[in-house]
Amino acid sequence: MSGAKSQLDSLLYELDLTIKNRPQYNMIKELRIDSLKTKLTQTSDAEESHNIYHRLYREYRNYNMDSALFMATKKHDIALSIGNIQYQYTASMNIAEILGIMGMYKEAFNIADKINRNGLDKDQLPYYYHFYHSTYSLLFENSLAQNEKNHYEHLVSQYKDSLLQVNDPKSIGYLLVENGKLVELGRYDEALSLMTRCYKENKNNESIVGSLAYGLSDIYEKLGNTEQQKKYLIISATSDLRRAVKSYISLRKLAVILYKEGDLDRAYSYIKCSMEDATFSKARFRTLEISETLPIIVAAYDKKVTQEKSNLKKYLVLISILSAVLIISLIYIYKQLTRLSQARKRIKDMYEEVKQMNTELNGLNKKLSESNLVKEEYIGYVFNLCSSYIDKMETYRINVNRKLKTGKIDDALKTTSSTSLVSDELKEFFRNFDIIFLNLYPDFVDEFNALLKEDEHITPKSDDILTPELRVFALIRLGINDSSKIASFLHYSPQTVYNYKLKIHNKLAVSKDDFANLIQQIG
Repeated sequence: MSGAKSQLDSLLYELDLTIKNRPQYNMIKELRIDSLKTKLTQTSDAEESHNIYHRLYREYRNYNMDSALFMATKKHDIALSIGNIQYQYTASMNIAEILGIMGMYKEAFNIADKINRNGLDKDQLPYYYHFYHSTYSLLFENSLAQNEKNHYEHLVSQYKDSLLQVNDPKSIGYLLVENGKLVELGRYDEALSLMTRCYKENKNNESIVGSLAYGLSDIYEKLGNTEQQKKYLIISATSDLRRAVKSYISLRKLAVILYKEGDLDRAYSYIKCSMEDATFSKARFRTLEISETLPIIVAAYDKKVTQEKSNLKKYLVLISILSAVLIISLIYIYKQLTRLSQARKRIKDMYEEVKQMNTELNGLNKKLSESNLVKEEYIGYVFNLCSSYIDKMETYRINVNRKLKTGKIDDALKTTSSTSLVSDELKEFFRNFDIIFLNLYPDFVDEFNALLKEDEHITPKSDDILTPELRVFALIRLGINDSSKIASFLHYSPQTVYNYKLKIHNKLAVSKDDFANLIQQIG
C-alpha cells in the first residue's frame, strides 16, 4: 500500500511539474504550427497546400477550435477548387467535428447529414462514424432529461457497432471502441484485460498513451478502484499537457477526486488549469463541464485559504507575543551574561593575582629553602672550623709552652714569628669554602661561564676549587654584595675585589643589569 502511495505521489509531482512547464509545451506546439505556416507561404501547389492545411487542422484540433475550424474551411475551399470530392467529404467532416466540439450540434449535424455515406471510401467511413459517435456522446453527457440521455446512449451504442464493423481489428481505434463496448455491456474484467495489454504495448507512444490511460481509468472507475483510477488519470493528464492538448477531460476528473479526498490545493490548481485550457481552445462543452465543478472547488479552496489566513493571523499574534517575550528574555540574559562576564573577569583578575602571589611565594620559598640549606651547610662548616681551630690553637699552645719550659726560646720565637701558619690556614679556609659552595651549586662554574663570552670562560685548576674571581661572585650568589664585606671575608683589599668585578664585567656576553639578575638565578 505504501509503495502504491509513493508511486501516486511521484506521478502527482510529475504532473505538477508538467503544469508548471505548460508554456514550454505550448511553445513547442506553436513552433510546429509556425513551421507549417511557413511552408504554406512557400508553395503555390493546391494539392500540397491542401495537405499542409490538413496537418494544420490536426495540430489545432485539440488545441484551438477557431483555428482548427479555419484550417478545415480552407481545406474545403481548396478541395472545391481542385474538384476532389473525397477531399470535400473529409473537410466537411472536419468542420462538422469542430462545430460539435464547440457545442454547435445542429450546425454540425446539418453538414454531416449532407455527406453521401455511399460515396465515402473505406478509409473515410471510420471517421464518418466517429463523428456521430463522439457528437452523440457529447449530447449524452450534456443532457439533463433522462429520456434524452437514454436516446443518445442508444445512438452511441449503435455507432460503436458501426465503428467495430469498419475499423481494422488490429488498429488502436478498433481496440478503444471495443473497450467502450465491453464497458457498456458491464464486462469490466475483459475490458481491463484488453486495455492493460494495449497500454503495455503502447506506453512509450506519446500520441496514444493518454487515450489508453484514460480508458483504463474509466474501467477502474466502474470497478470502484479509486487509487488505480487516479493513477491512470494522472498519466493521461500528463500526456495531454505535454502534447499541448487543450480540450481534455482527465485533469478535470482528477481534480474532482482530489477535492473529495480533501487535497484542495491540487484540486484548485487542476480545475483552474482545466478552465484556462478549455477557454483557450474554445471547447464550449468542456467549459460547461468544468463550470459545474469549478465554483464548488473554488468555494472550498477559498474557505480553506480564509481559514488559513485566520490561523495565520492568530499565529502572527502568538509569534509577536513570543517574539516580545523572547526579546525581553534576551535582554535579561544579555544583562546576566554581562554581569557574569564581569564576575568572571574579576575572578580571572583575582586568579592572576593569586597566581602571581603563588609564583612570588614559590620564589620566596625557594629562596628560603636555599637560604636554609646555605645556613645548614655553613653553620656546620663554621662549627667544624671553630672546633678545628680550637684543636689547632691548643696544639700550637702546647708546642710553644713545651719549648719555653725546655728553654728553647729561640725556637719558640721562630715558631711565633712565622706567617706560614696563617697562609696555610687561609688556603685551607678557601678550600673548604669552595667545596661547600660547589656542593650547594654544583653547576655554578658552567652556568657562570654561560654568561661570559665563549673565549672568556674561566676554568678552575681543580673541580672542587674556585678561582679568586669565581670566589668573589660565589659570595655575591650567596647574597653578599658589599665589596668591603667580600674583601674582608676573602682577605682581599677592596681594590682587588673591584678589579675582579671589572675584569668579569668586561668578559660578559649579557648586559650588566641582566648579569646582576641572572647570577642570582644560578643553581
